[in-house]
Amino acid sequence: MNSMEQELLSWREWQVLQALVKTYVTVGIPVGSRTLLDREILGISAATIRNTLAALEEKEFLHQPHTSAGRIPTDKGYRLYVEQCVDQDCALPDGEGDQLRQHLNEQLAEGGIDEILGQLAKIIGQVSNQLGLVMAPAFEQGIFHKVELVRLSEQRLLLVLTIHQGSVRSLVIEVGSACSQRDLEILSGQINQRLHGLTMAQIGASVRERMASVETGNPQLLKVISAEIEGLHRAGAGDLHVAGTRNICLQPEFRDPQRMAELIDLVERKESLAQMLQRRQGTVVTIGREHQVQEMQLCSVVTASYEVDGAVGIIGVIGPTRMPYERVAALVNYLASRAAEFVG
Repeated sequence: MNSMEQELLSWREWQVLQALVKTYVTVGIPVGSRTLLDREILGISAATIRNTLAALEEKEFLHQPHTSAGRIPTDKGYRLYVEQCVDQDCALPDGEGDQLRQHLNEQLAEGGIDEILGQLAKIIGQVSNQLGLVMAPAFEQGIFHKVELVRLSEQRLLLVLTIHQGSVRSLVIEVGSACSQRDLEILSGQINQRLHGLTMAQIGASVRERMASVETGNPQLLKVISAEIEGLHRAGAGDLHVAGTRNICLQPEFRDPQRMAELIDLVERKESLAQMLQRRQGTVVTIGREHQVQEMQLCSVVTASYEVDGAVGIIGVIGPTRMPYERVAALVNYLASRAAEFVG
């Protein structure tokens, strides 16, 4: 334990807290002293366990939902447990990683990147029995190589943006006015001249300013395309793949229809969820009221980042705070370490 928590908890209190978290994650109901005595080897009496539970509750690491009930961990209790028991480099048990890799090879062998990411989210949801999340690599640090503009119809065009090392983003744009292929060639030349060699984050912050001096071509077309390029470095709804809603619906924490509806609403608002996930680098665990969004305050989120050609994506899980953190962290770490094999 860190020095501050060492002052708050005795070694016995830490042992009991650790045992209670593990037990509560397994049984899903408030845990009493008798249950701990039966399930965990603590080497202390039921009376000592009761006194220790009372002390932990007084220090706000545990909560007793009803006077006659056992106790459950608070967000503070989960946070201490995660900090002490969940290693940033935690690994799946021997053999399980090989089985999962074989399953991934079978399921993700073919298809475009969106299909692969969607299937990966589904696998994460299945294996974790929670809500699986996969966010496509964001190109904030990717180096702009070139843009190509292809006329599809009088007012529709295809924008294809290439990052150094070969990563590509493409999207169809409605431009609102007629444009010729010659307009597109002039504009793409101007864009490539002004933006080549910059990171996508730099471009997102300055593309309008850099393109303001362009005097040739179609000014309305330039404005529309500059706005589209400006947003390409940010994660959007289309970058986030979510699967396993049924898993989380079956969790006892979400038996209340109102709570379930709020969470589903959040999941469907993928834009805000993607923006939240984009800021997470490395292995990150957030718990309950640590989330600013109210709908997430019954949930924990465990994520790990992965990298493809300098672009960073996110793999993760959303579930109730009563989550097997060590297992879930090991799972997302393993999948993040393998993601480049399937996404690149």
